[in-house]
Amino acid sequence: MVALAFKKSTELSNSDVGPSDIIAINGTPKIADRNDREDIALYLAQITGELAVLARSAQFDLLGYFLEMARIEAKGHAGSVKAPN
Repeated sequence: MVALAFKKSTELSNSDVGPSDIIAINGTPKIADRNDREDIALYLAQITGELAVLARSAQFDLLGYFLEMARIEAKGHAGSVKAPN
């Protein structure tokens, strides 16, 4: 399994995080600070929202529901991320 990490938020051109911002790092997550964790939460919210729309368009309503719940959970974490211990 390949772990994912993100560019530092200062390297991003805007507040959106996209697939081009993902960097694989030797199978080990390298999440060092609060900004990285918040970027990840925002990215997860974005992609799960898109997947929820896709699932519902294919009439996979329960899957769409669960993906929407994942989007809401990720969005909540984006605003309340705590620094790792």
